Amino acid sequence: MGRLFLLLALAAVVGVVSSLPACTDDPNGTNYRGDLSVTLSGKTCQSWTSQTPHGHSRTPDNYPDAGLGNHNHCRNPDRAFTAWCYTTDPDRRWEYCALGDFSRQCTDPEYYEEPSGTDYRGYVSTTRTGLECQAWTSQSPHGHSRTPDNYPNAGLGNHNYCRNPDNVDFVWCYTTNPGTRWDYCNIGLPIGMISPSLTSKVNMGRLFLLLALAAVVGVVSSIPACTDDPNGTNYRGDLSVTLSGKTCQSWTSQTPHGHSKTPDNYPDAGLGNHNHCRNPDRAFTAWCYTTDPDRRWEYCALGDFSRQCTDPEYYEEPSGTDYRGYVSTTRTGLECQAWTSQSPHGHSRTPDNYPNAGLGNHNYCRNPDNVDFVWCYTTNPGTRWDYCNIGLPSRLIHPSLTSKVNMGRLFLLLALAAVVGVVSSIPACTDDPNGTNYRGDLSVTLTGKTCQSWTSQTPHGHSRTPDNYPDAGLGNHNHCRNPDRAFTAWCYTTDPDRRWEYCALGDFSRQCTDPEYYEEPNGIDYRGYVSTTRTGLDCQAWTSQSPHGHSRTPDNYPDAGLGNHNYCRNPDREDFAWCYTTDPDTRWEYCNIGLPAFEED
Repeated sequence: MGRLFLLLALAAVVGVVSSLPACTDDPNGTNYRGDLSVTLSGKTCQSWTSQTPHGHSRTPDNYPDAGLGNHNHCRNPDRAFTAWCYTTDPDRRWEYCALGDFSRQCTDPEYYEEPSGTDYRGYVSTTRTGLECQAWTSQSPHGHSRTPDNYPNAGLGNHNYCRNPDNVDFVWCYTTNPGTRWDYCNIGLPIGMISPSLTSKVNMGRLFLLLALAAVVGVVSSIPACTDDPNGTNYRGDLSVTLSGKTCQSWTSQTPHGHSKTPDNYPDAGLGNHNHCRNPDRAFTAWCYTTDPDRRWEYCALGDFSRQCTDPEYYEEPSGTDYRGYVSTTRTGLECQAWTSQSPHGHSRTPDNYPNAGLGNHNYCRNPDNVDFVWCYTTNPGTRWDYCNIGLPSRLIHPSLTSKVNMGRLFLLLALAAVVGVVSSIPACTDDPNGTNYRGDLSVTLTGKTCQSWTSQTPHGHSRTPDNYPDAGLGNHNHCRNPDRAFTAWCYTTDPDRRWEYCALGDFSRQCTDPEYYEEPNGIDYRGYVSTTRTGLDCQAWTSQSPHGHSRTPDNYPDAGLGNHNYCRNPDREDFAWCYTTDPDTRWEYCNIGLPAFEED
């Protein structure tokens, strides 16, 4: 499900997600009757009445109740994981479609899409300042006209839940405090900030994803909102585009949206004759009215950049020249020598000689002379110096991405890299987690920069030559390598302004070791251990002819993963992994083996 969310989010970016959800009474999309006709990877669907380019048995006559017909809309006639279709690509028989996990849109009252929350029907009943809301049917302590009778379609009633009946800037309520007539409410983020198809209410983890996706299209501010200002109320940068890429309306303009958020009404909020993102009313984060007449306002992608402001472990430069953290051991575990010490190793990298390099009366890893990575002199007389492990830099995709990237975020980066085609097709397996044994021909970095040849000293001079690292796979080529056991394979770039970057070998360890891993949508490469059909019937062993005689034997299909076992397989390129059953009345059925692993599509 985690990977499915990522796939759906990425699909949303390129517009291949259905706007008609599959609700909770139909989690597999069997009742889906929308007109989505493109697969998760963007391939056009083949019509169900056509046998070209793929012959099949999923016809309207064979599946009369499945919504098939003379169309190419995604359907799920046989209760697969989700709706799917045959594709018009001769080389790809079928693929899933991105209906998405939209159950909350159908059943969860906390779900809402409109940025102003006019469609919110949830149960929050306190204001953002903690005051209890007054019931909409009450006129005490505040008399008002926002009653259920006057606003019959606004979700009002004999309750005190936050609503936005009159389409003001956000969900609000009258309060039970006589001194405060009304205030806005905190109900979480809206859903439609990038695409109306993103799932449920967006938590902070998902917000990171949104911000990362926004970074790809360049709509993230380069001036962070720091930890003393988590909502961006003090933000004074010049970002003037919203999270979905819409241009902001000037705060002094009333066109196309009239409003009260003017410099005169909010004199201390940084408003003015400009269209920069601001947060005059302490919303979730900075926002602006948009120049799109159909979208009143949207949030801006300031991001969660608090570590850039306060965390010394945060750094952006790939070589770590700006690292000011507290790691004080080398990657081989040796203790660092203090920079003010000349013992056991005499040196010239002193605080006086490098006053702006973060050196001092300490032994923390630094990169004062802009070599390839953060390092230190060691307290071992036999080892003068060594590199340090301080985690990933923060500028792998965009200089505004947040803090040190953990493995979860690395997966996201790799997935995004896959979208633009910069991921290696030769994985680094689990016996080589850092890619030291990688010998593929990937020659482009995570951000798409072309690698410099290892035998070249232009534009970057270096010591990572084939002569100095004879066993590292270097040579007269520019393929990504890892000669010095860095986080993963990397290369010097041909960009004079970017000395080096990591390469996207990917976290593909399951491809090498996990039998449940498979890539082909129809599961012909599945070698896992599922041995029951999707209806729960036990599979018959492939070497057995009872209760069903058959020709799908290991001898007849030697490369199909068959054997003296009853695990689900797809030896004959059926639509999905299957098996003969031990039920005499049911010859065979498909199996549920989970999602395919073709994230790189």
